Amino acid sequence: LQELTQPDPSNRASVRDLPADLQTLAHDVIRGDFDQVRRLATRQLVTSADAARRTVLMQVADAPETPVQTEKCILYLFELGANPKAADANGDTAAHLAARRDHLRLLTLLSFDAKWLRNENGATPLMEAARTGSWKCAKHLLHLLRKWRLNAYGKHENSKRSRLLRLKDREGRTASDLARLSGHSELASYIEREMRLDMDKYGMVFGLKDQVSGICGADAAAAEQLCSNFPLAFAGGAGSTGTAAAGRGGRLGGAAASGDPRQLRPA
Repeated sequence: LQELTQPDPSNRASVRDLPADLQTLAHDVIRGDFDQVRRLATRQLVTSADAARRTVLMQVADAPETPVQTEKCILYLFELGANPKAADANGDTAAHLAARRDHLRLLTLLSFDAKWLRNENGATPLMEAARTGSWKCAKHLLHLLRKWRLNAYGKHENSKRSRLLRLKDREGRTASDLARLSGHSELASYIEREMRLDMDKYGMVFGLKDQVSGICGADAAAAEQLCSNFPLAFAGGAGSTGTAAAGRGGRLGGAAASGDPRQLRPA
């Protein structure tokens, strides 16, 4: 777990005197102009950083919204050697920046291990999403943790999933703590409910029925809303997988993999 979340100093991108080209390339990626990206992008450029040690991938991650064509541009950056684990002067990676902006389109394209690194404050991207109320990115990260390899089959408190959810920043705050302190009480409750769930070795989630009964009681509307917050399938980016249903090509899994925000809004 420490190896998964520990920042690597070697991931600091080298600063080169190419700020104008970096900004232009980032702007083209954000617009989804693949022809311009292919014309301008080079291996040297996509692995370079500005004075704040931000790479083009980080600049794109910090954009509030991008068209679907941006996905192709981002994948091209990866082909040229863009490092998803590179960190800026604050230790923030592209995943941290995307989580703050609720930039799901980029976050889903990053590898699993690039989504759990800590920044200088000890915060993971899930903590940043919780702090800023970024529902789409928070849901994506939480559902990635339903992968069977991260669970201990009925021993939830000992699973890697459980430990990742209970990580604390340098001030001793978990993701749910940060959400609640920032005024995002519904998101905090969502994270806490997810922490109480477990999975069996077949990737099936259990523990939800008791939560619905305990939290909602006889309120059918509240029960329906709670259940809607736990889709049956969710696919992650860069080779990560969701539940067993996602592996069978479930409708929600496909929508999530494409970054369709309509399937990811909180109820």
